[in-house]
Amino acid sequence: RQACAVESLAFHNPNLTVNVLFMVDDGHHQKQNQSKVMIKTMEKLREKYLNVQFIVADLGEYLAGTLLEKWYHCTDWRTGPYHVAHLSDGLRLLTLHKYGGYYFDLDVILVRPVTFYRNFVAAESGSEFGNSVIHADYGHPIMQLAVNDFPSNYNKNAWAHNGPDLLMRVMKTYCREENFNAINYVSCRGFGALPNSTFSPIHWSNWRSFFSQRPANETGAPGWITKQVVGVHVWNKLSFNETAYKNSTQEYVRLVRDNCPVIYSIAPERF
Repeated sequence: RQACAVESLAFHNPNLTVNVLFMVDDGHHQKQNQSKVMIKTMEKLREKYLNVQFIVADLGEYLAGTLLEKWYHCTDWRTGPYHVAHLSDGLRLLTLHKYGGYYFDLDVILVRPVTFYRNFVAAESGSEFGNSVIHADYGHPIMQLAVNDFPSNYNKNAWAHNGPDLLMRVMKTYCREENFNAINYVSCRGFGALPNSTFSPIHWSNWRSFFSQRPANETGAPGWITKQVVGVHVWNKLSFNETAYKNSTQEYVRLVRDNCPVIYSIAPERF
């Protein structure tokens, strides 16, 4: 399912370089437990898409000399209940600060090109930002603010505090705007907030709808995939135990078939 997200980005954006980052923790280069299926999947994607790269980075080296280095080595962040998610929250901000570009979670399936949109965060509802999809040009001051905020306001016990809530704090500061609905490219000096329909047309609370069977005579795209939808957040954290049946009418399977053709071709009957 994660490979489908990678393929969909490469499939719809052939002019983008798609870097898939694997972090090795704290200099301990332990051999990853890569199954034959995982290796085959990566080989198939590289064979089909020349714009996909798999990169392994040493986490300690990646953080060295950055504002997150002291937080990583000298705080008790690992004892928090959400420490893995929080590390991911920090790394995506740091990566955009260091290099610029797009960031996507591995459960966002692109359904059309994304490059029309630049310098944005995306809402996940009518009242909150998500941090699953972000773009920032290299050197953009909003990423500097975000990387400053992460260690200085870190809270290990609050799941969203260092991710979506951090983006809300930073956007309100940078845009000088407290009203969520008034944050846009104009008020925010060229850094925008895309509506939830752009990447989260289905709210996380309705994730089960991706796996319900549609009537066999409904062969077209579902009505919620409007022209405004660029990608579909399918909420893997909630749905990973749900079974997808390859030849079914499930909406998730339809998304895979239409936007991840290589992964669909090698997927088993249940995946």
